[in-house]
Amino acid sequence: MKTYFTLMLVLLSHTVTATTVSEQEQQKNRIVKGIYQLTDGALALCPKHNSEAFNETLTLFKQRFPDVMRLVKNSPYRPAEKQEKTESTPALTQQCLFKQRMLNNIIVTEEGQQTMTKALQTLTSGET
Repeated sequence: MKTYFTLMLVLLSHTVTATTVSEQEQQKNRIVKGIYQLTDGALALCPKHNSEAFNETLTLFKQRFPDVMRLVKNSPYRPAEKQEKTESTPALTQQCLFKQRMLNNIIVTEEGQQTMTKALQTLTSGET
């Protein structure tokens, strides 16, 4: 399970002690892109036979962290949705299942919830 959190921390890596606006904006950019790739971006790449189960976990994730997902959805850093369904491959299936497990672990573990709390703090820093 620590592997999931290590990867998640890399995806959402940020330092609360950022001193310049550009550093804060870079952190927000990394967080938004990381969360997008783990959520809607992953769903877009999941093979059809995995997408229903992934979508169920994704729905739970969005319900658990609505503020973070709202900020990601409305962020100027959010990638354009240009990914198209591709042929199912073992690699895509593995990626889809791995990201689904990551989402589930974030939902159900204290460490995952703390990571999302930190992400929310970073994404809302500087807002008035």
